[in-house]
This record gives sequence, C-alpha cells and structure tokens, in this order.
Amino acid sequence: MPVTRDTPIQFLKGVGETRAKSLAEHGLETVGDLLWFFPYRYEDRRHPTRIADIGRHVNEGVLLRGKVISARAHISPVKHVKLFEAVLQDASGAVKLVWFNQNFLARQIERGDHLSVFGVPKATISGHVQIESPDWEEFEGSEDDAGSIVPIYSKVGTIPPKQFRRMVFTALDECLGDLPDPMPAEVRAVLGLTDLRLALEGIHRPAELTGEFLRYRSPAHLRIILQEFFTFQLALRIRRATQEVKKKERRIRVDDALREQVRGVLPFRLTAAQKRVVKEIADDLQSDRPMYRLLQGDVGSGKTIVALIAAMIAIDNGHQAALLAPTEILVEQHYQRIRQLLDDSVVVARATGSMTAAERRTLLAGLREGVIQLVIGTHALLEERVQFQSLALAIVDEQHRFGVEQRQRLFAKGGTPDILVMTATPIPRSLAMTLYGDLELSVIDELPPGRTPVRTEVRTSTALGRVYSFIEREIDSGAQAYVIFPIIEESEKTNLKDLTAGFKEIQERFKRRRVAMIHGRMSADEKEQTMKRFKGGEIDILVSTTVIEVGIDVPNASVMLIIDADRFGLSQLHQLRGRVGRGERKSWCVLIHDESEGSEGTDRLRLFAGTRDGFEVAERDLELRGPGEFLGTRQSGIPRFHFGNILRDHDLMDGARDAAIEVMETSGLPHAEEIASKLLGIEVAATARD
Repeated sequence: MPVTRDTPIQFLKGVGETRAKSLAEHGLETVGDLLWFFPYRYEDRRHPTRIADIGRHVNEGVLLRGKVISARAHISPVKHVKLFEAVLQDASGAVKLVWFNQNFLARQIERGDHLSVFGVPKATISGHVQIESPDWEEFEGSEDDAGSIVPIYSKVGTIPPKQFRRMVFTALDECLGDLPDPMPAEVRAVLGLTDLRLALEGIHRPAELTGEFLRYRSPAHLRIILQEFFTFQLALRIRRATQEVKKKERRIRVDDALREQVRGVLPFRLTAAQKRVVKEIADDLQSDRPMYRLLQGDVGSGKTIVALIAAMIAIDNGHQAALLAPTEILVEQHYQRIRQLLDDSVVVARATGSMTAAERRTLLAGLREGVIQLVIGTHALLEERVQFQSLALAIVDEQHRFGVEQRQRLFAKGGTPDILVMTATPIPRSLAMTLYGDLELSVIDELPPGRTPVRTEVRTSTALGRVYSFIEREIDSGAQAYVIFPIIEESEKTNLKDLTAGFKEIQERFKRRRVAMIHGRMSADEKEQTMKRFKGGEIDILVSTTVIEVGIDVPNASVMLIIDADRFGLSQLHQLRGRVGRGERKSWCVLIHDESEGSEGTDRLRLFAGTRDGFEVAERDLELRGPGEFLGTRQSGIPRFHFGNILRDHDLMDGARDAAIEVMETSGLPHAEEIASKLLGIEVAATARD
C-alpha cells in the first residue's frame, strides 16, 4: 500500500503500533503530520574536530570521526546504573564515549566500527574529558567525506532523536513526490511563494545554514509563514462572511428623542473621539447585518459610557442588552455606576457565580420574560440555562480575558445580537489585526477633559522609607493609596517581594492607618467587600496583587506604589497606573525596583515613566516581550505559527490579509471555503456556520 500524507503514522516504516501511540500523544497521527513537525535548530556536522582538540570545546557540541578500539557493557559500581562505554580513536588521540541504560548498543557498536559521533565533551572529576550519550551513526566513507546539517527536533516521548529524524526523512521520501499544493496558483503568484514540496524539503534538509535561513527569511520559511498567515486571515474572512449572511430580524431606530434621552443621562459632554465611535456603533445597530466591533480605548477614555449609550439604543427599541465582564469586582463597579446614571425606568440586574439559588431563579425568569432590560455579569451569563426574550446587544468588557468561543456562546443567546467587545489594553495594530481580524475596529484616542496626568517616578528600594513618608502626607490630606506586589506568597524559585510579608510590613510601618489586603485567592465576596470598603473611604491603604489591574475606579486614590516594578510588563504597569488620577487629586505612580542605576531594568522603567500614551507603551511592550507575554501566558486567543512572528512579520501579515480579501471579493464565499478546507484539512463551511 503506497504511503501518502493521510496514511496513519503507524504504517510508516520504522514506526509501528507502540511508537505510534507515543507520537499521537504529541499530535502526530498521520504521515503528513511529520512533514509539519519542524526542527527548532540545526547542527552543522560537516566539519569534524580532532579528538586531541576537544579539551578546548568542553560543554560545546563537537563532531568526531574515528574507529572504535574498545566497547563494553557493564554496571557502574558507584551509581549502580547500566553503562555502555566505547573508546573512539582518530589519528590524533582517543576519547571515552558513555551511554546510560542503553546496553542494547552492545549489539550495534563493536570494536573496529567506524563512527561519526556528535556530542558535548565534559570534564570528569578525575580531570579527563568524556562524551556522554552522544548521537552517532556508522561512518563508511573516508575522513575527507562531508558530514551533514542535522535538524534537531523537540523530544517526542522516548523515541531517540536519530530514530525520529529517520521517520521524518522517510515521510519526506514517501510523500513529497505526490504532495498536492493547497495554495491556489494565483495566490502563490501574488505572494511570491515557492512550491510547498521545496519548502518542506528545504526546512527539514537544508543545503546550507545561511544568515537568511537562520533569520527565517529563506524562500522555504517565507512559504510556510505566508501560507499560515493567509490561512488564518482567510478563515477570519470566512467567519465574518458567514455571520453577515444572517440578517437581523429586528429594526433599530435612532431618532432625536432618543438622542435627547441619552444627553440627559450623560454626566458630561462626550469627547470628539467618543462621538465618532458612538456614530460608528449606532450605524452598525441600525444596519440589517450583525455588528461585530472592537472598541479600544486607553484607561479612563470613557469606553463604558459609549457602551451604555449603545445599550440604551437597544433598550429604547424594546430589546435587551448584556455586558460580560471578567471579574465580580468589575461587574459590581459597572452595575453601581450604570445604576447611578440610569433612572428606575431601566431594569438593571447582575449575574455572578456567587448568586443565591433564589437570586438565580429571579434572574433567569427576568431575562426570559424580558423584564430585565440590561444584565451585567461574569461567565455566569454564558450558562446554557440563561435565555433572553430579545437580546439585541452583547457587550464584552476586557476582550483579551475571553476567547472566541465565549464570544460565540454569547452570540448564540439571541437572534443574531450585535456584538461590541471592549479592551482597556491598548493593542498595537499589528497584534490587533491578528487577534481580532474579524472585527471592525473603533478607537477612542482622546481622554476626557479634566483628567489629571499621573506623575510617574522610578526609585530603588533604598528610597522606600522616603516613599512611605510621602504616602503618610498624602493620607493626612485625605487621600488613599495602593501598594502592589507581584506575588501572593514567597517562593524558593524567586526573590520577588511577596504580598503576605509586604502586608505585614505595611501594617507595621503605618500603624495609625487602616490597611487591608486583597488578592486572587480570596473569595469573590471577600474581594467585593474589601473593594467596597476601600471605595467608601474605610481603608487608607490597599495592599494588593494585580487583581486590581482592570477597571477598579476609586477617585480618591492618589498614590500607586508598585514593588518589584521591573518584573511587570509595561502594559500591565500602564493598567495599574490607570487606577489613580481618576479624580481631581494630583496623583503619583511610584515604581520600586532593586536594579542598579543604568541597568536595563532601570532604563525600561524610565522609558515607561516618560510615556503616558497607552498605545505607545503597548508598542514598546510588544517589542520587548513578544505577543504571548504581552497578553499573558493564559491568553488563548493568540494563534500559534511555526515561524511567523506577529510583530516582526506584520508586513507579511498585511500581504496575507490583502490576498485573503482579494480571494473573497473575486471568488466568493463558496470558493474561499473550498480553499480553506484544503489548507486546513477540514470542512470549513460546516465548521464556520455551526
């Protein structure tokens, strides 16, 4: 039976049933999967080192060639482990090779064999140099024969690296000749792509390790990068198009009476940026296509007011609106603020996991019967039993805390509701286009008048006493303060200042003050009660982790003190800084770190201190940390690409996006789905419409 890319991997020569199970645990189930399991580095084994010179290469990888002059398996009398030892000799000298618990090698390596060996020389206690567990293969040619460039793959179970390489090479030899290219010829021409077979061959078995190749800029790498980018962008376009196929049954109107009603609710005049965004949203709401819009705005830019206006439009037209927030604290804040702005003519409710059974029954009935017009809740809103009479608008706050799946579940709650997702984390265009390429983008790039700029200072830990004295003076004047620590409890793996020890220290230092602590391990009710007390002025100093990073609004808080600030990302620091300066008081953000003056950490913090624009901070943070760390390691919405880097390759992403749009516009949805199905190996049409 001929082997193809779809052949189950166990039928590939050298695999078998046992290894197939191990491979499947790593997502390798077909022969074709091996073709897309790429090396993470390479070793140039073409230039052997003389054995006499390996003392100059201790702890470095070296290639040796020689003749085995002794070989034996035995048990170490000291460590009681099985050893296989061989001595390799060339014209300049000899070296001992040692393998642990691999006595089967006695049947493969014998005295008189010629080997090509790659390993790392290590100095023993006795002062000799030996090589432990080297990679090896028989060497039949002369000493002048060239070796090879060896791809190094991530370890898969207990499969030896050499055996795994043989599997990959066998897959290449068996499949490449008949491998179809899923990219349409016209797209390959537009993007300037090489043939897929040449690309896969070139990455697994490169002829040379050029600078272009090592920078992922070889034709082979560009083919893989652009194919993945194009596939991703085309899938986004298809998902957007399949949603737009569904027309809204409801009609939304925005007339002068409604505009006057909105103006009566607002506590201040909208900025020009807010007005622009409100118009974009209102136009979407009145359209017969579902809105799918991302609203970006810096800390304090007034996104909540814009979202409330959108909700009022839906409610005034006889429908319901829902606001999904990531934490109960944020739900409570939204709820209290909206209740202050709206009169009793609008029925507003909360939905959280800590509701009592009676509260949950009342909520479910109110939403189902249409009595509740606006609900603000956590993930509890996504439960299957939560049903609406007429959900017209779903708002998702802090979008990066939720994945596409959560958005889709909310979308399924009503008759094609309009979706507005918001984030206070300024996301650079290169990343926003990748994460939210299926959304229209609105940006509030202007702060409301009257917001007092927060002064940011960078201090070493030796200045902490003076900072504490400053906080005392601020509290004497009637203000409140935050003190932020990066972790809850001390760990042996880090020297970071922990929250519990810091809380005791703050209590001891500020004996006259009311000090409280809040962190993520507290119950929702405990956190909520603590924040209520802080917001109500019953707490002078709130000691916290980054649980207060998002959305908490205490206008009287004027000092944000951050311990070990160099351990936070710049965007996270910007979010924390945004918790102060929300009232009329002059406010400060003080960054404490232990780094010496002029260090990289100090320079990074000083750069942050001199930057107030959130989008500028985000660009810099993305450059420093990369997209995964930028949004946090738990962020599941970032697609994984083999070689593509969202920041570095934004120009390639632009090209892939343009190509995907061109396919949609010229070929239509059915043909685009057919192309995507070939690229992904699934039925995209059925998947996208489910």
